[in-house]
Amino acid sequence: MKKTTRVAICAALAAGATAACAQSTVTVFGIIDANVSHLRSSGNGSVNILGTDGNQSSRIGFRGTEDLGGGLKAGFWLEGALNPDNGTGGSTNANNQPGGASNSGGLTFGRRATLSLASSHWGEVRLGRDFVPGFRNLASFSPFGTNGVGSSSFLFYPVQGAARVTHVRASNSVAYFLPKMGGVYGQAMYAFGENSASGPTRNDGRVMGVRIGYRSGPVDVVVATTHTDISSLNDLRQTNIGGSYDFGVAELMVLWNQNKVGSTSTKTALVGARVPLGQGHVRAAYSRVNASGVANDAQHLAIGYVYDLSKRTAIYGHVARIDNKGNGTNYNLGHAVKSAGGNSDGFEFGVRHTF
Repeated sequence: MKKTTRVAICAALAAGATAACAQSTVTVFGIIDANVSHLRSSGNGSVNILGTDGNQSSRIGFRGTEDLGGGLKAGFWLEGALNPDNGTGGSTNANNQPGGASNSGGLTFGRRATLSLASSHWGEVRLGRDFVPGFRNLASFSPFGTNGVGSSSFLFYPVQGAARVTHVRASNSVAYFLPKMGGVYGQAMYAFGENSASGPTRNDGRVMGVRIGYRSGPVDVVVATTHTDISSLNDLRQTNIGGSYDFGVAELMVLWNQNKVGSTSTKTALVGARVPLGQGHVRAAYSRVNASGVANDAQHLAIGYVYDLSKRTAIYGHVARIDNKGNGTNYNLGHAVKSAGGNSDGFEFGVRHTF
């Protein structure tokens, strides 16, 4: 991500007064990721796709900061999803509730849209649309993050589609991030559903969450929880803990997550690694979900290689398989399983460019 513009802003406070100058930066940044993938699922044949987001999520964004003096900075961040296979933009959700999605096919800043004040002394206050605390671990402690056929999203996201509205991001949020405190870091968030003050759905779309972790040298460990009011589902509660240790020759990762939607539950665990090899790295992950009152158990195995052509451009190849347990059909790599207890497998080859 490259800084493209630096502007010195100077204004006279009054006639004859000295100029007050503030240093400001504005950055245009983005990622384009495109791939060819082949997916096959039991009872549903196979499909070939020109897709995106196999290594990282395609996006375009604008961000900036202004130094206000005394260690205080103002900042903004506007970031929208892109689909380079067809030129469309991503979606957003205005009120953190099912049915609140907005997607005209044009560009929305649904990935992130925030305004913030930050201080090296007391931390950062951030307003707008951003990641919920419980999601960050799913991206940070999986070798594939939430991208491609190795994505942690397949087994770690809630089964119920309505519960996914705030599983990644929340709109109308107020968040606080801790300042640097040795190795301790953390975040707290409260988001408004913006409903009428009365009625049984008055709290729908309200999101509350917290994340606290410790990072020092090769060690990183963090726990997070997020609660979303969804009256039709008796709410969503997401709790997870992740950790990693970088041995130099390999970085090992572990992740555990529970989604509770009403009286149902899915518990998912992952072990994975990133191993430097040549001008790139191998990534591998194994995860398993145990369901209670909903869906079925399943397991997911993925392995891949990312080769860096430069600091900004890489090519990659991944292969993965999901096996549903019992008579289940709930889990797949993006192509529905239609045979009881069936599997879903696939591979992808792509290129990713960062600007």
